[in-house]
Amino acid sequence: MKVLYAFIRTAFHNAFIYRVDFWVRLISIFIMMYASYSLWTILYRQIPDAFGMDLETMTTYGVLGMMLVSFVDAASNVSYYIAEQVRLGTLELDLMKPLDFIVHMFYRNLGEFFLLLVTNGLPGLLFAYLFLDFNPPVSPEAGVAFLISLFLGYLVFFGISFLMGMLSIVTLDIRSYSWVFWSVVQFASGQLVPIWMFPPAFATVLLALPFKDIYFAPMSIYVGAQQGSIAEILLSQVVWAAGLILASWLVWLRVQKRITVHGG
Repeated sequence: MKVLYAFIRTAFHNAFIYRVDFWVRLISIFIMMYASYSLWTILYRQIPDAFGMDLETMTTYGVLGMMLVSFVDAASNVSYYIAEQVRLGTLELDLMKPLDFIVHMFYRNLGEFFLLLVTNGLPGLLFAYLFLDFNPPVSPEAGVAFLISLFLGYLVFFGISFLMGMLSIVTLDIRSYSWVFWSVVQFASGQLVPIWMFPPAFATVLLALPFKDIYFAPMSIYVGAQQGSIAEILLSQVVWAAGLILASWLVWLRVQKRITVHGG
């Protein structure tokens, strides 16, 4: 826990230094949340029978998606960090630390997650309640399940991002296809459009993939529109998170053999 606390403290220290970046990021989040609220409101008024739920629930889902991406997306930073270290040839500095590489990446990334949760998520939540007709969770139980599901979704996202980072060690550069990959992740995770609005056959495919456990699972629990029971959703997230982290560890054992350190 001391190591995790050190990374969280470092993340907050960096945010304190780059204050302009903090304010620009926060204002951008408010704009995106308002844009999502306005978009769903306009669409609902045009075709109210197309969404299968009332206006407030639909706008709550849309606003929640914009708010969550402001800190859950911190998990994707691990792939960019590893890719940048590989590009600069400084990955050995991380390998020299007296900490397992995966644990190091997880603690480092979790520090960023907690930072963005406090500095972006909480102000975003306050903004949503004050100005965007944002609904609370459908029940206290759903609220607790939402928080658990949110963290499990972060673990799933971390596993996917770490595997993407491992690919950068093999290919040396992931910039040519990382944007496409993360766009697919964002689309397939239900962060922008809920999966229940897709054609049934396509929705079935998306529900079989791990991406839906990043955003759609916690968001659907929050608004009370989950596919199946809450226990089933949480179990799916646990299985995918454990499987992806195990896969990350196995891939790292193989990939680290390809790393060549020159000098001292």
